[in-house]
Amino acid sequence: MRDHYIEDILRRQAEDRPDEIYMKDIRLQEQLTFRMLARSVQDKSRLLQEQGLRTGGKVIFLLKNGRQFAEYFYAAASLHAVVTPVNPAVKPAELSYVRKDLGAEFILAGEGAAAESFQDAVESSFEPEPGLTLYRLKQHAAGGQEEAEEDTAVIMYTSGSTGNAKGVMLTHRNLISKMADIAEAHALTRQDIVLCVLPWHHINGLVITMLTPLFVGHQIVVAEKFSVTRFWQWVRDYKITWFSGVPTIYSYLLSAENARKEDADSLRFARSASASLSVSVLEEFERRYGVPVIESYGITEGCSQITSNPMGAGRQKAGSVGIAWGNQIRIADESGNELPGGEQGEVWIRGENITKGYYHKEEENREAFCDGWFKSGDLGYLDEDGYLFLSGRKKELINRAGEKFAPREIDEVLYEIDGVELACAVGVPDETYGEEVVAFIKCREGADLPQDAVRAYCRSRLSDYKVPKEIFFTEEFPQGESGKIQRLKFVGIYQKIKNHENQTD
Repeated sequence: MRDHYIEDILRRQAEDRPDEIYMKDIRLQEQLTFRMLARSVQDKSRLLQEQGLRTGGKVIFLLKNGRQFAEYFYAAASLHAVVTPVNPAVKPAELSYVRKDLGAEFILAGEGAAAESFQDAVESSFEPEPGLTLYRLKQHAAGGQEEAEEDTAVIMYTSGSTGNAKGVMLTHRNLISKMADIAEAHALTRQDIVLCVLPWHHINGLVITMLTPLFVGHQIVVAEKFSVTRFWQWVRDYKITWFSGVPTIYSYLLSAENARKEDADSLRFARSASASLSVSVLEEFERRYGVPVIESYGITEGCSQITSNPMGAGRQKAGSVGIAWGNQIRIADESGNELPGGEQGEVWIRGENITKGYYHKEEENREAFCDGWFKSGDLGYLDEDGYLFLSGRKKELINRAGEKFAPREIDEVLYEIDGVELACAVGVPDETYGEEVVAFIKCREGADLPQDAVRAYCRSRLSDYKVPKEIFFTEEFPQGESGKIQRLKFVGIYQKIKNHENQTD
């Protein structure tokens, strides 16, 4: 029998394997079996309903990864309410925007959440358990009162590198279809144990490491957040078989050098998504730890994973994000025409996992969809085997004197240099060429990288017009909530550097 709603999955697992462990919470040193989880969710659903949460009601979660997040998420889902997970460390202005745009009726906040930032919108509050508060909001403070798409389970706000974030509506059907695709792509079994280090307020962490294991019926070990110093201890102590990371996590683990190859003995595979992983970083990680890295590609609008490299020796292609699982992809030119293999264009996606649209954003929806296809804004090409190779975002392309190219090509070369921990190339305004290439680098501890040597290496590997005109070494790399490097923010950083130099001349 097919699961139609998330609560069907929980009910099935509680019946089939009641005493098997679903979650171990590292911070709280607590664990939940599937039966314990089902009973807790039932109690919390009743509690939320008593407080006024209804079908279609909207609640913002300001919660860290852990037992409370999972229990209350499944409780709200069983009421067919709409959950919007938000970073507990969100800035007040950002939270205010989401709250008003969503038309939120409740905020569920854990310890450390900045409740004072929305106190003027609170009608009443209730503490269901220590360290947790449910706030009922005044409805006149909310701007968006439209109903969400029928059966919407989650409205996840995109990070929005330009303009305000948009609320992506994801239904129970969207999410369940993608759970099944992920389970198949990664050949997940009930014997697997995943380490959750990515935040559940981001689509990657939520769907890949919280929801999909529930669908499969395997155990999750939950860390409040990623820790480079404790990561390998967790892998060893909990006998982790896989984890999902982002490129920066792999760079940090390689820089730390605090693990032995045998610490990774239990790992079946490691997964990377949210941004392209440098081939040199991928190969170094595999060489050092003997663990295959499965690179995948996902978007919020598609409930996370769109493509993934298949499991099995020799089936992964370094530099590729793999083949489509459970959805279709095509490469389109600027007129929407499908391009043949090997030609670069925009990645369009169609499938049961794709959102029905952005919450009450009619103009954005018209721009994002075409004949049932979602236009991702990502650029890439398909090879002869149907493997997708990404080159970057349309809005990140560098246009130097009419030559348009993706900055990722430069990133790849920079990551080949010993001592580079993080690297990011970007196009900045230039009076002569329109845009010029600059690069930002964070070095591994103890590394000494002269600018001239970096530029000389780039000249040996890149066409002259792609070689960075300037190189900046920095300890601060702007990253999104998932750990993805926010490339376009470096344009502003560059402009601040230049403004400072002009003032001191």
